[in-house]
Amino acid sequence: MSFKATNVIFVYGVILMVFFVLGCTGSGSAGASDRGVVITDFSFDTSSVYSGDPAYLMLELENQGQKKVTGDTHVFIYGHEFDDVRQWRWVTGGIVTSPPGVTTGTSTESSRSWKIPNDEFLPPDPEMGISGGVALIDAQLTAPELESGESSPYTFYARACYPYETSMLSTVTSISREEMRVVQDTSKAEAINTAGPIHISLAGNSNVISRSGQSIPIVFQVTDVGGGFSTLPGLGCTSVPGSTDRGKVHIAVQIDGLAVPGDACPARDLKLRDGLATMRCSIPIDPNVDPTREYHIRAIVDYNYYVTSDTAITVDYIEPTA
Repeated sequence: MSFKATNVIFVYGVILMVFFVLGCTGSGSAGASDRGVVITDFSFDTSSVYSGDPAYLMLELENQGQKKVTGDTHVFIYGHEFDDVRQWRWVTGGIVTSPPGVTTGTSTESSRSWKIPNDEFLPPDPEMGISGGVALIDAQLTAPELESGESSPYTFYARACYPYETSMLSTVTSISREEMRVVQDTSKAEAINTAGPIHISLAGNSNVISRSGQSIPIVFQVTDVGGGFSTLPGLGCTSVPGSTDRGKVHIAVQIDGLAVPGDACPARDLKLRDGLATMRCSIPIDPNVDPTREYHIRAIVDYNYYVTSDTAITVDYIEPTA
């Protein structure tokens, strides 16, 4: 992009930044930019079963984002009471992983829950042709007893909660006022956003001019694109997070690898409304040090993210054998 100095209005000092968004550098598959840990399968081995007979339930999780899960993933299966003859009964439940190493979690009567350690829950490596970490939960249940002539559908729900991080790195170039008098072309800057269910972007796509010569205004947009919901990372994971805790993330901004000095852009918690939140910052600069100067601005968002799936099965009455 070319700018003539005679067409530029200088207010105090001028810092010209050109933002060019390259987009996501995810795994290369369609929709990879809106994924972290995904429930790739949650289903019974059959669509219907007779009362009192076994049914096999499988849940598969895969990390399809660009980051390693930063802590344990928690899985909850719920929807029905268990353990009475008139209810579903839990026979066995365990975890099989690829690669191996994940251990079985705990369960309760009203729901089943597992904890998947993050040691092997790595992101995919497209260049090596390696998919992300996978965890499988395979359980056997016994269908409830029904009365003669009865047939009933049942829906089960699975909810996975995992801690994750999204980061965006933007390289911006500042040009001093004196340099702008002789330089006709400015360099482009890149903003790269890691793949995950929460995205960070820079608001606006036009040139940004410093009004004071000592700082540049930047507006970050945080968007939920994962189809689930987030909570603050310090809350931990539960099957029923409070409604007031949903849609929150923690964001911190760095400049050249360090926290932004002063209170111009402190780390804070954001509340997303309709899946969107904005944060305004003032990034301090010194336009007189170098004619041209690159600033590497990184925004990091931490959160727990919840995804939910459901599956149905029908139980039919069968006459007991004599």
